Amino acid sequence: MATFFQAWRKRQSEQQAAEWSKERDRARQAVDDVPAAIRLDVRRVMEALIEGPDEEVEGALDELWQLLEPHPDLRAKFFRLRVVDDAVEFLK
Repeated sequence: MATFFQAWRKRQSEQQAAEWSKERDRARQAVDDVPAAIRLDVRRVMEALIEGPDEEVEGALDELWQLLEPHPDLRAKFFRLRVVDDAVEFLK
């Protein structure tokens, strides 16, 4: 029984890792749609959300919100990303 459970847990872990990798890629690709004038800042903020320490999450979300404020369509797109949604849930 323990062997089955270990195999199941390993498979679940691998699936979760694959999903997270896909979500990170999706978030990084979204940066390509941002105007060139703010692209580097948005990329930096997204990397902070993806790879940064927990204490940077709130500041990164605030900065992302400010950077995308003049672009409501992009703001909506970014705030539908799972990476951003997970960050928001983390802060709650």
